Formats: sequence, C-alpha cells, structure tokens
Amino acid sequence: MATKALRVPERIALRADVVSTLVDDGSVLLDLQTKYFYSVNRSGGAILLLLEGGASHAEVLDCCARWGMPANDCDAVDSFLSALASDDLVEEAGSGACDDTLTLEGPWVSPTIEKQREPLQRIMASAFDPSLPLAE
Repeated sequence: MATKALRVPERIALRADVVSTLVDDGSVLLDLQTKYFYSVNRSGGAILLLLEGGASHAEVLDCCARWGMPANDCDAVDSFLSALASDDLVEEAGSGACDDTLTLEGPWVSPTIEKQREPLQRIMASAFDPSLPLAE
C-alpha cells in the first residue's frame, strides 16, 4: 500500500479554532479564524473524528482500511489530508493515542471536502463591531 508524501505534520489534529459538527451525510467544518464553512462526506467526517484527538498518517490509513477502504483509495485519503493542510485546518498534534475504536456509519466512499465560496463575515460579526449599524 504505497502512498505519496504528504504536506502535513507527522501527527495531525484539527486546529482548536476549527469546529466540526456531524450532519446526516457527513460533517460540516467551520474555521472560526477565516469564517469559511467546509462540507465533508461521511468518510471524511470519520477521519475528522480521528483528528480531533490527533492521529498519525499511518493511524488514519489503518482506520480507513478497517472501515472498508480499498488499497487503491489511499491517494484519496492523502488528497483529503492535504486539502485540510493546504487550508490550514490542521496543526501538529502532540503525542498521544489515536482513538481507533471509532466506526464509520455506512459503506466506505472516498473522502471529500468542499470549501464554500464565501466566508460568513456578516453572520459571525461581533455585536461590538463599530462598522455594523445599530438596531433601532
């Protein structure tokens, strides 16, 4: 099971200011720093759960294989992790044990992530922002 080199740390975790929420068909990520939302499918959501506590690349691949990932789908997992890293959604994780008891609901599909086109600047604005009009 050969994999290409990743541009991610050895042990990775979601950044503390990236919020992940499970939905019916996967997960939604919100980067509180940039205010961008991301849609993630069910397999990607399961990987995100691993990353909440920190996991190595090998641990992620081992869990994905246990969830039914075919050997030729390692590149899709690598692309998913690279997409998280390229949008700065993950950081180096400290040492620790990966929660390998997590399960995937439903069959394995290649993990995907889709960034929304516009950040949620107006929704996430502070009530104390002087540039916003006051309610009368």
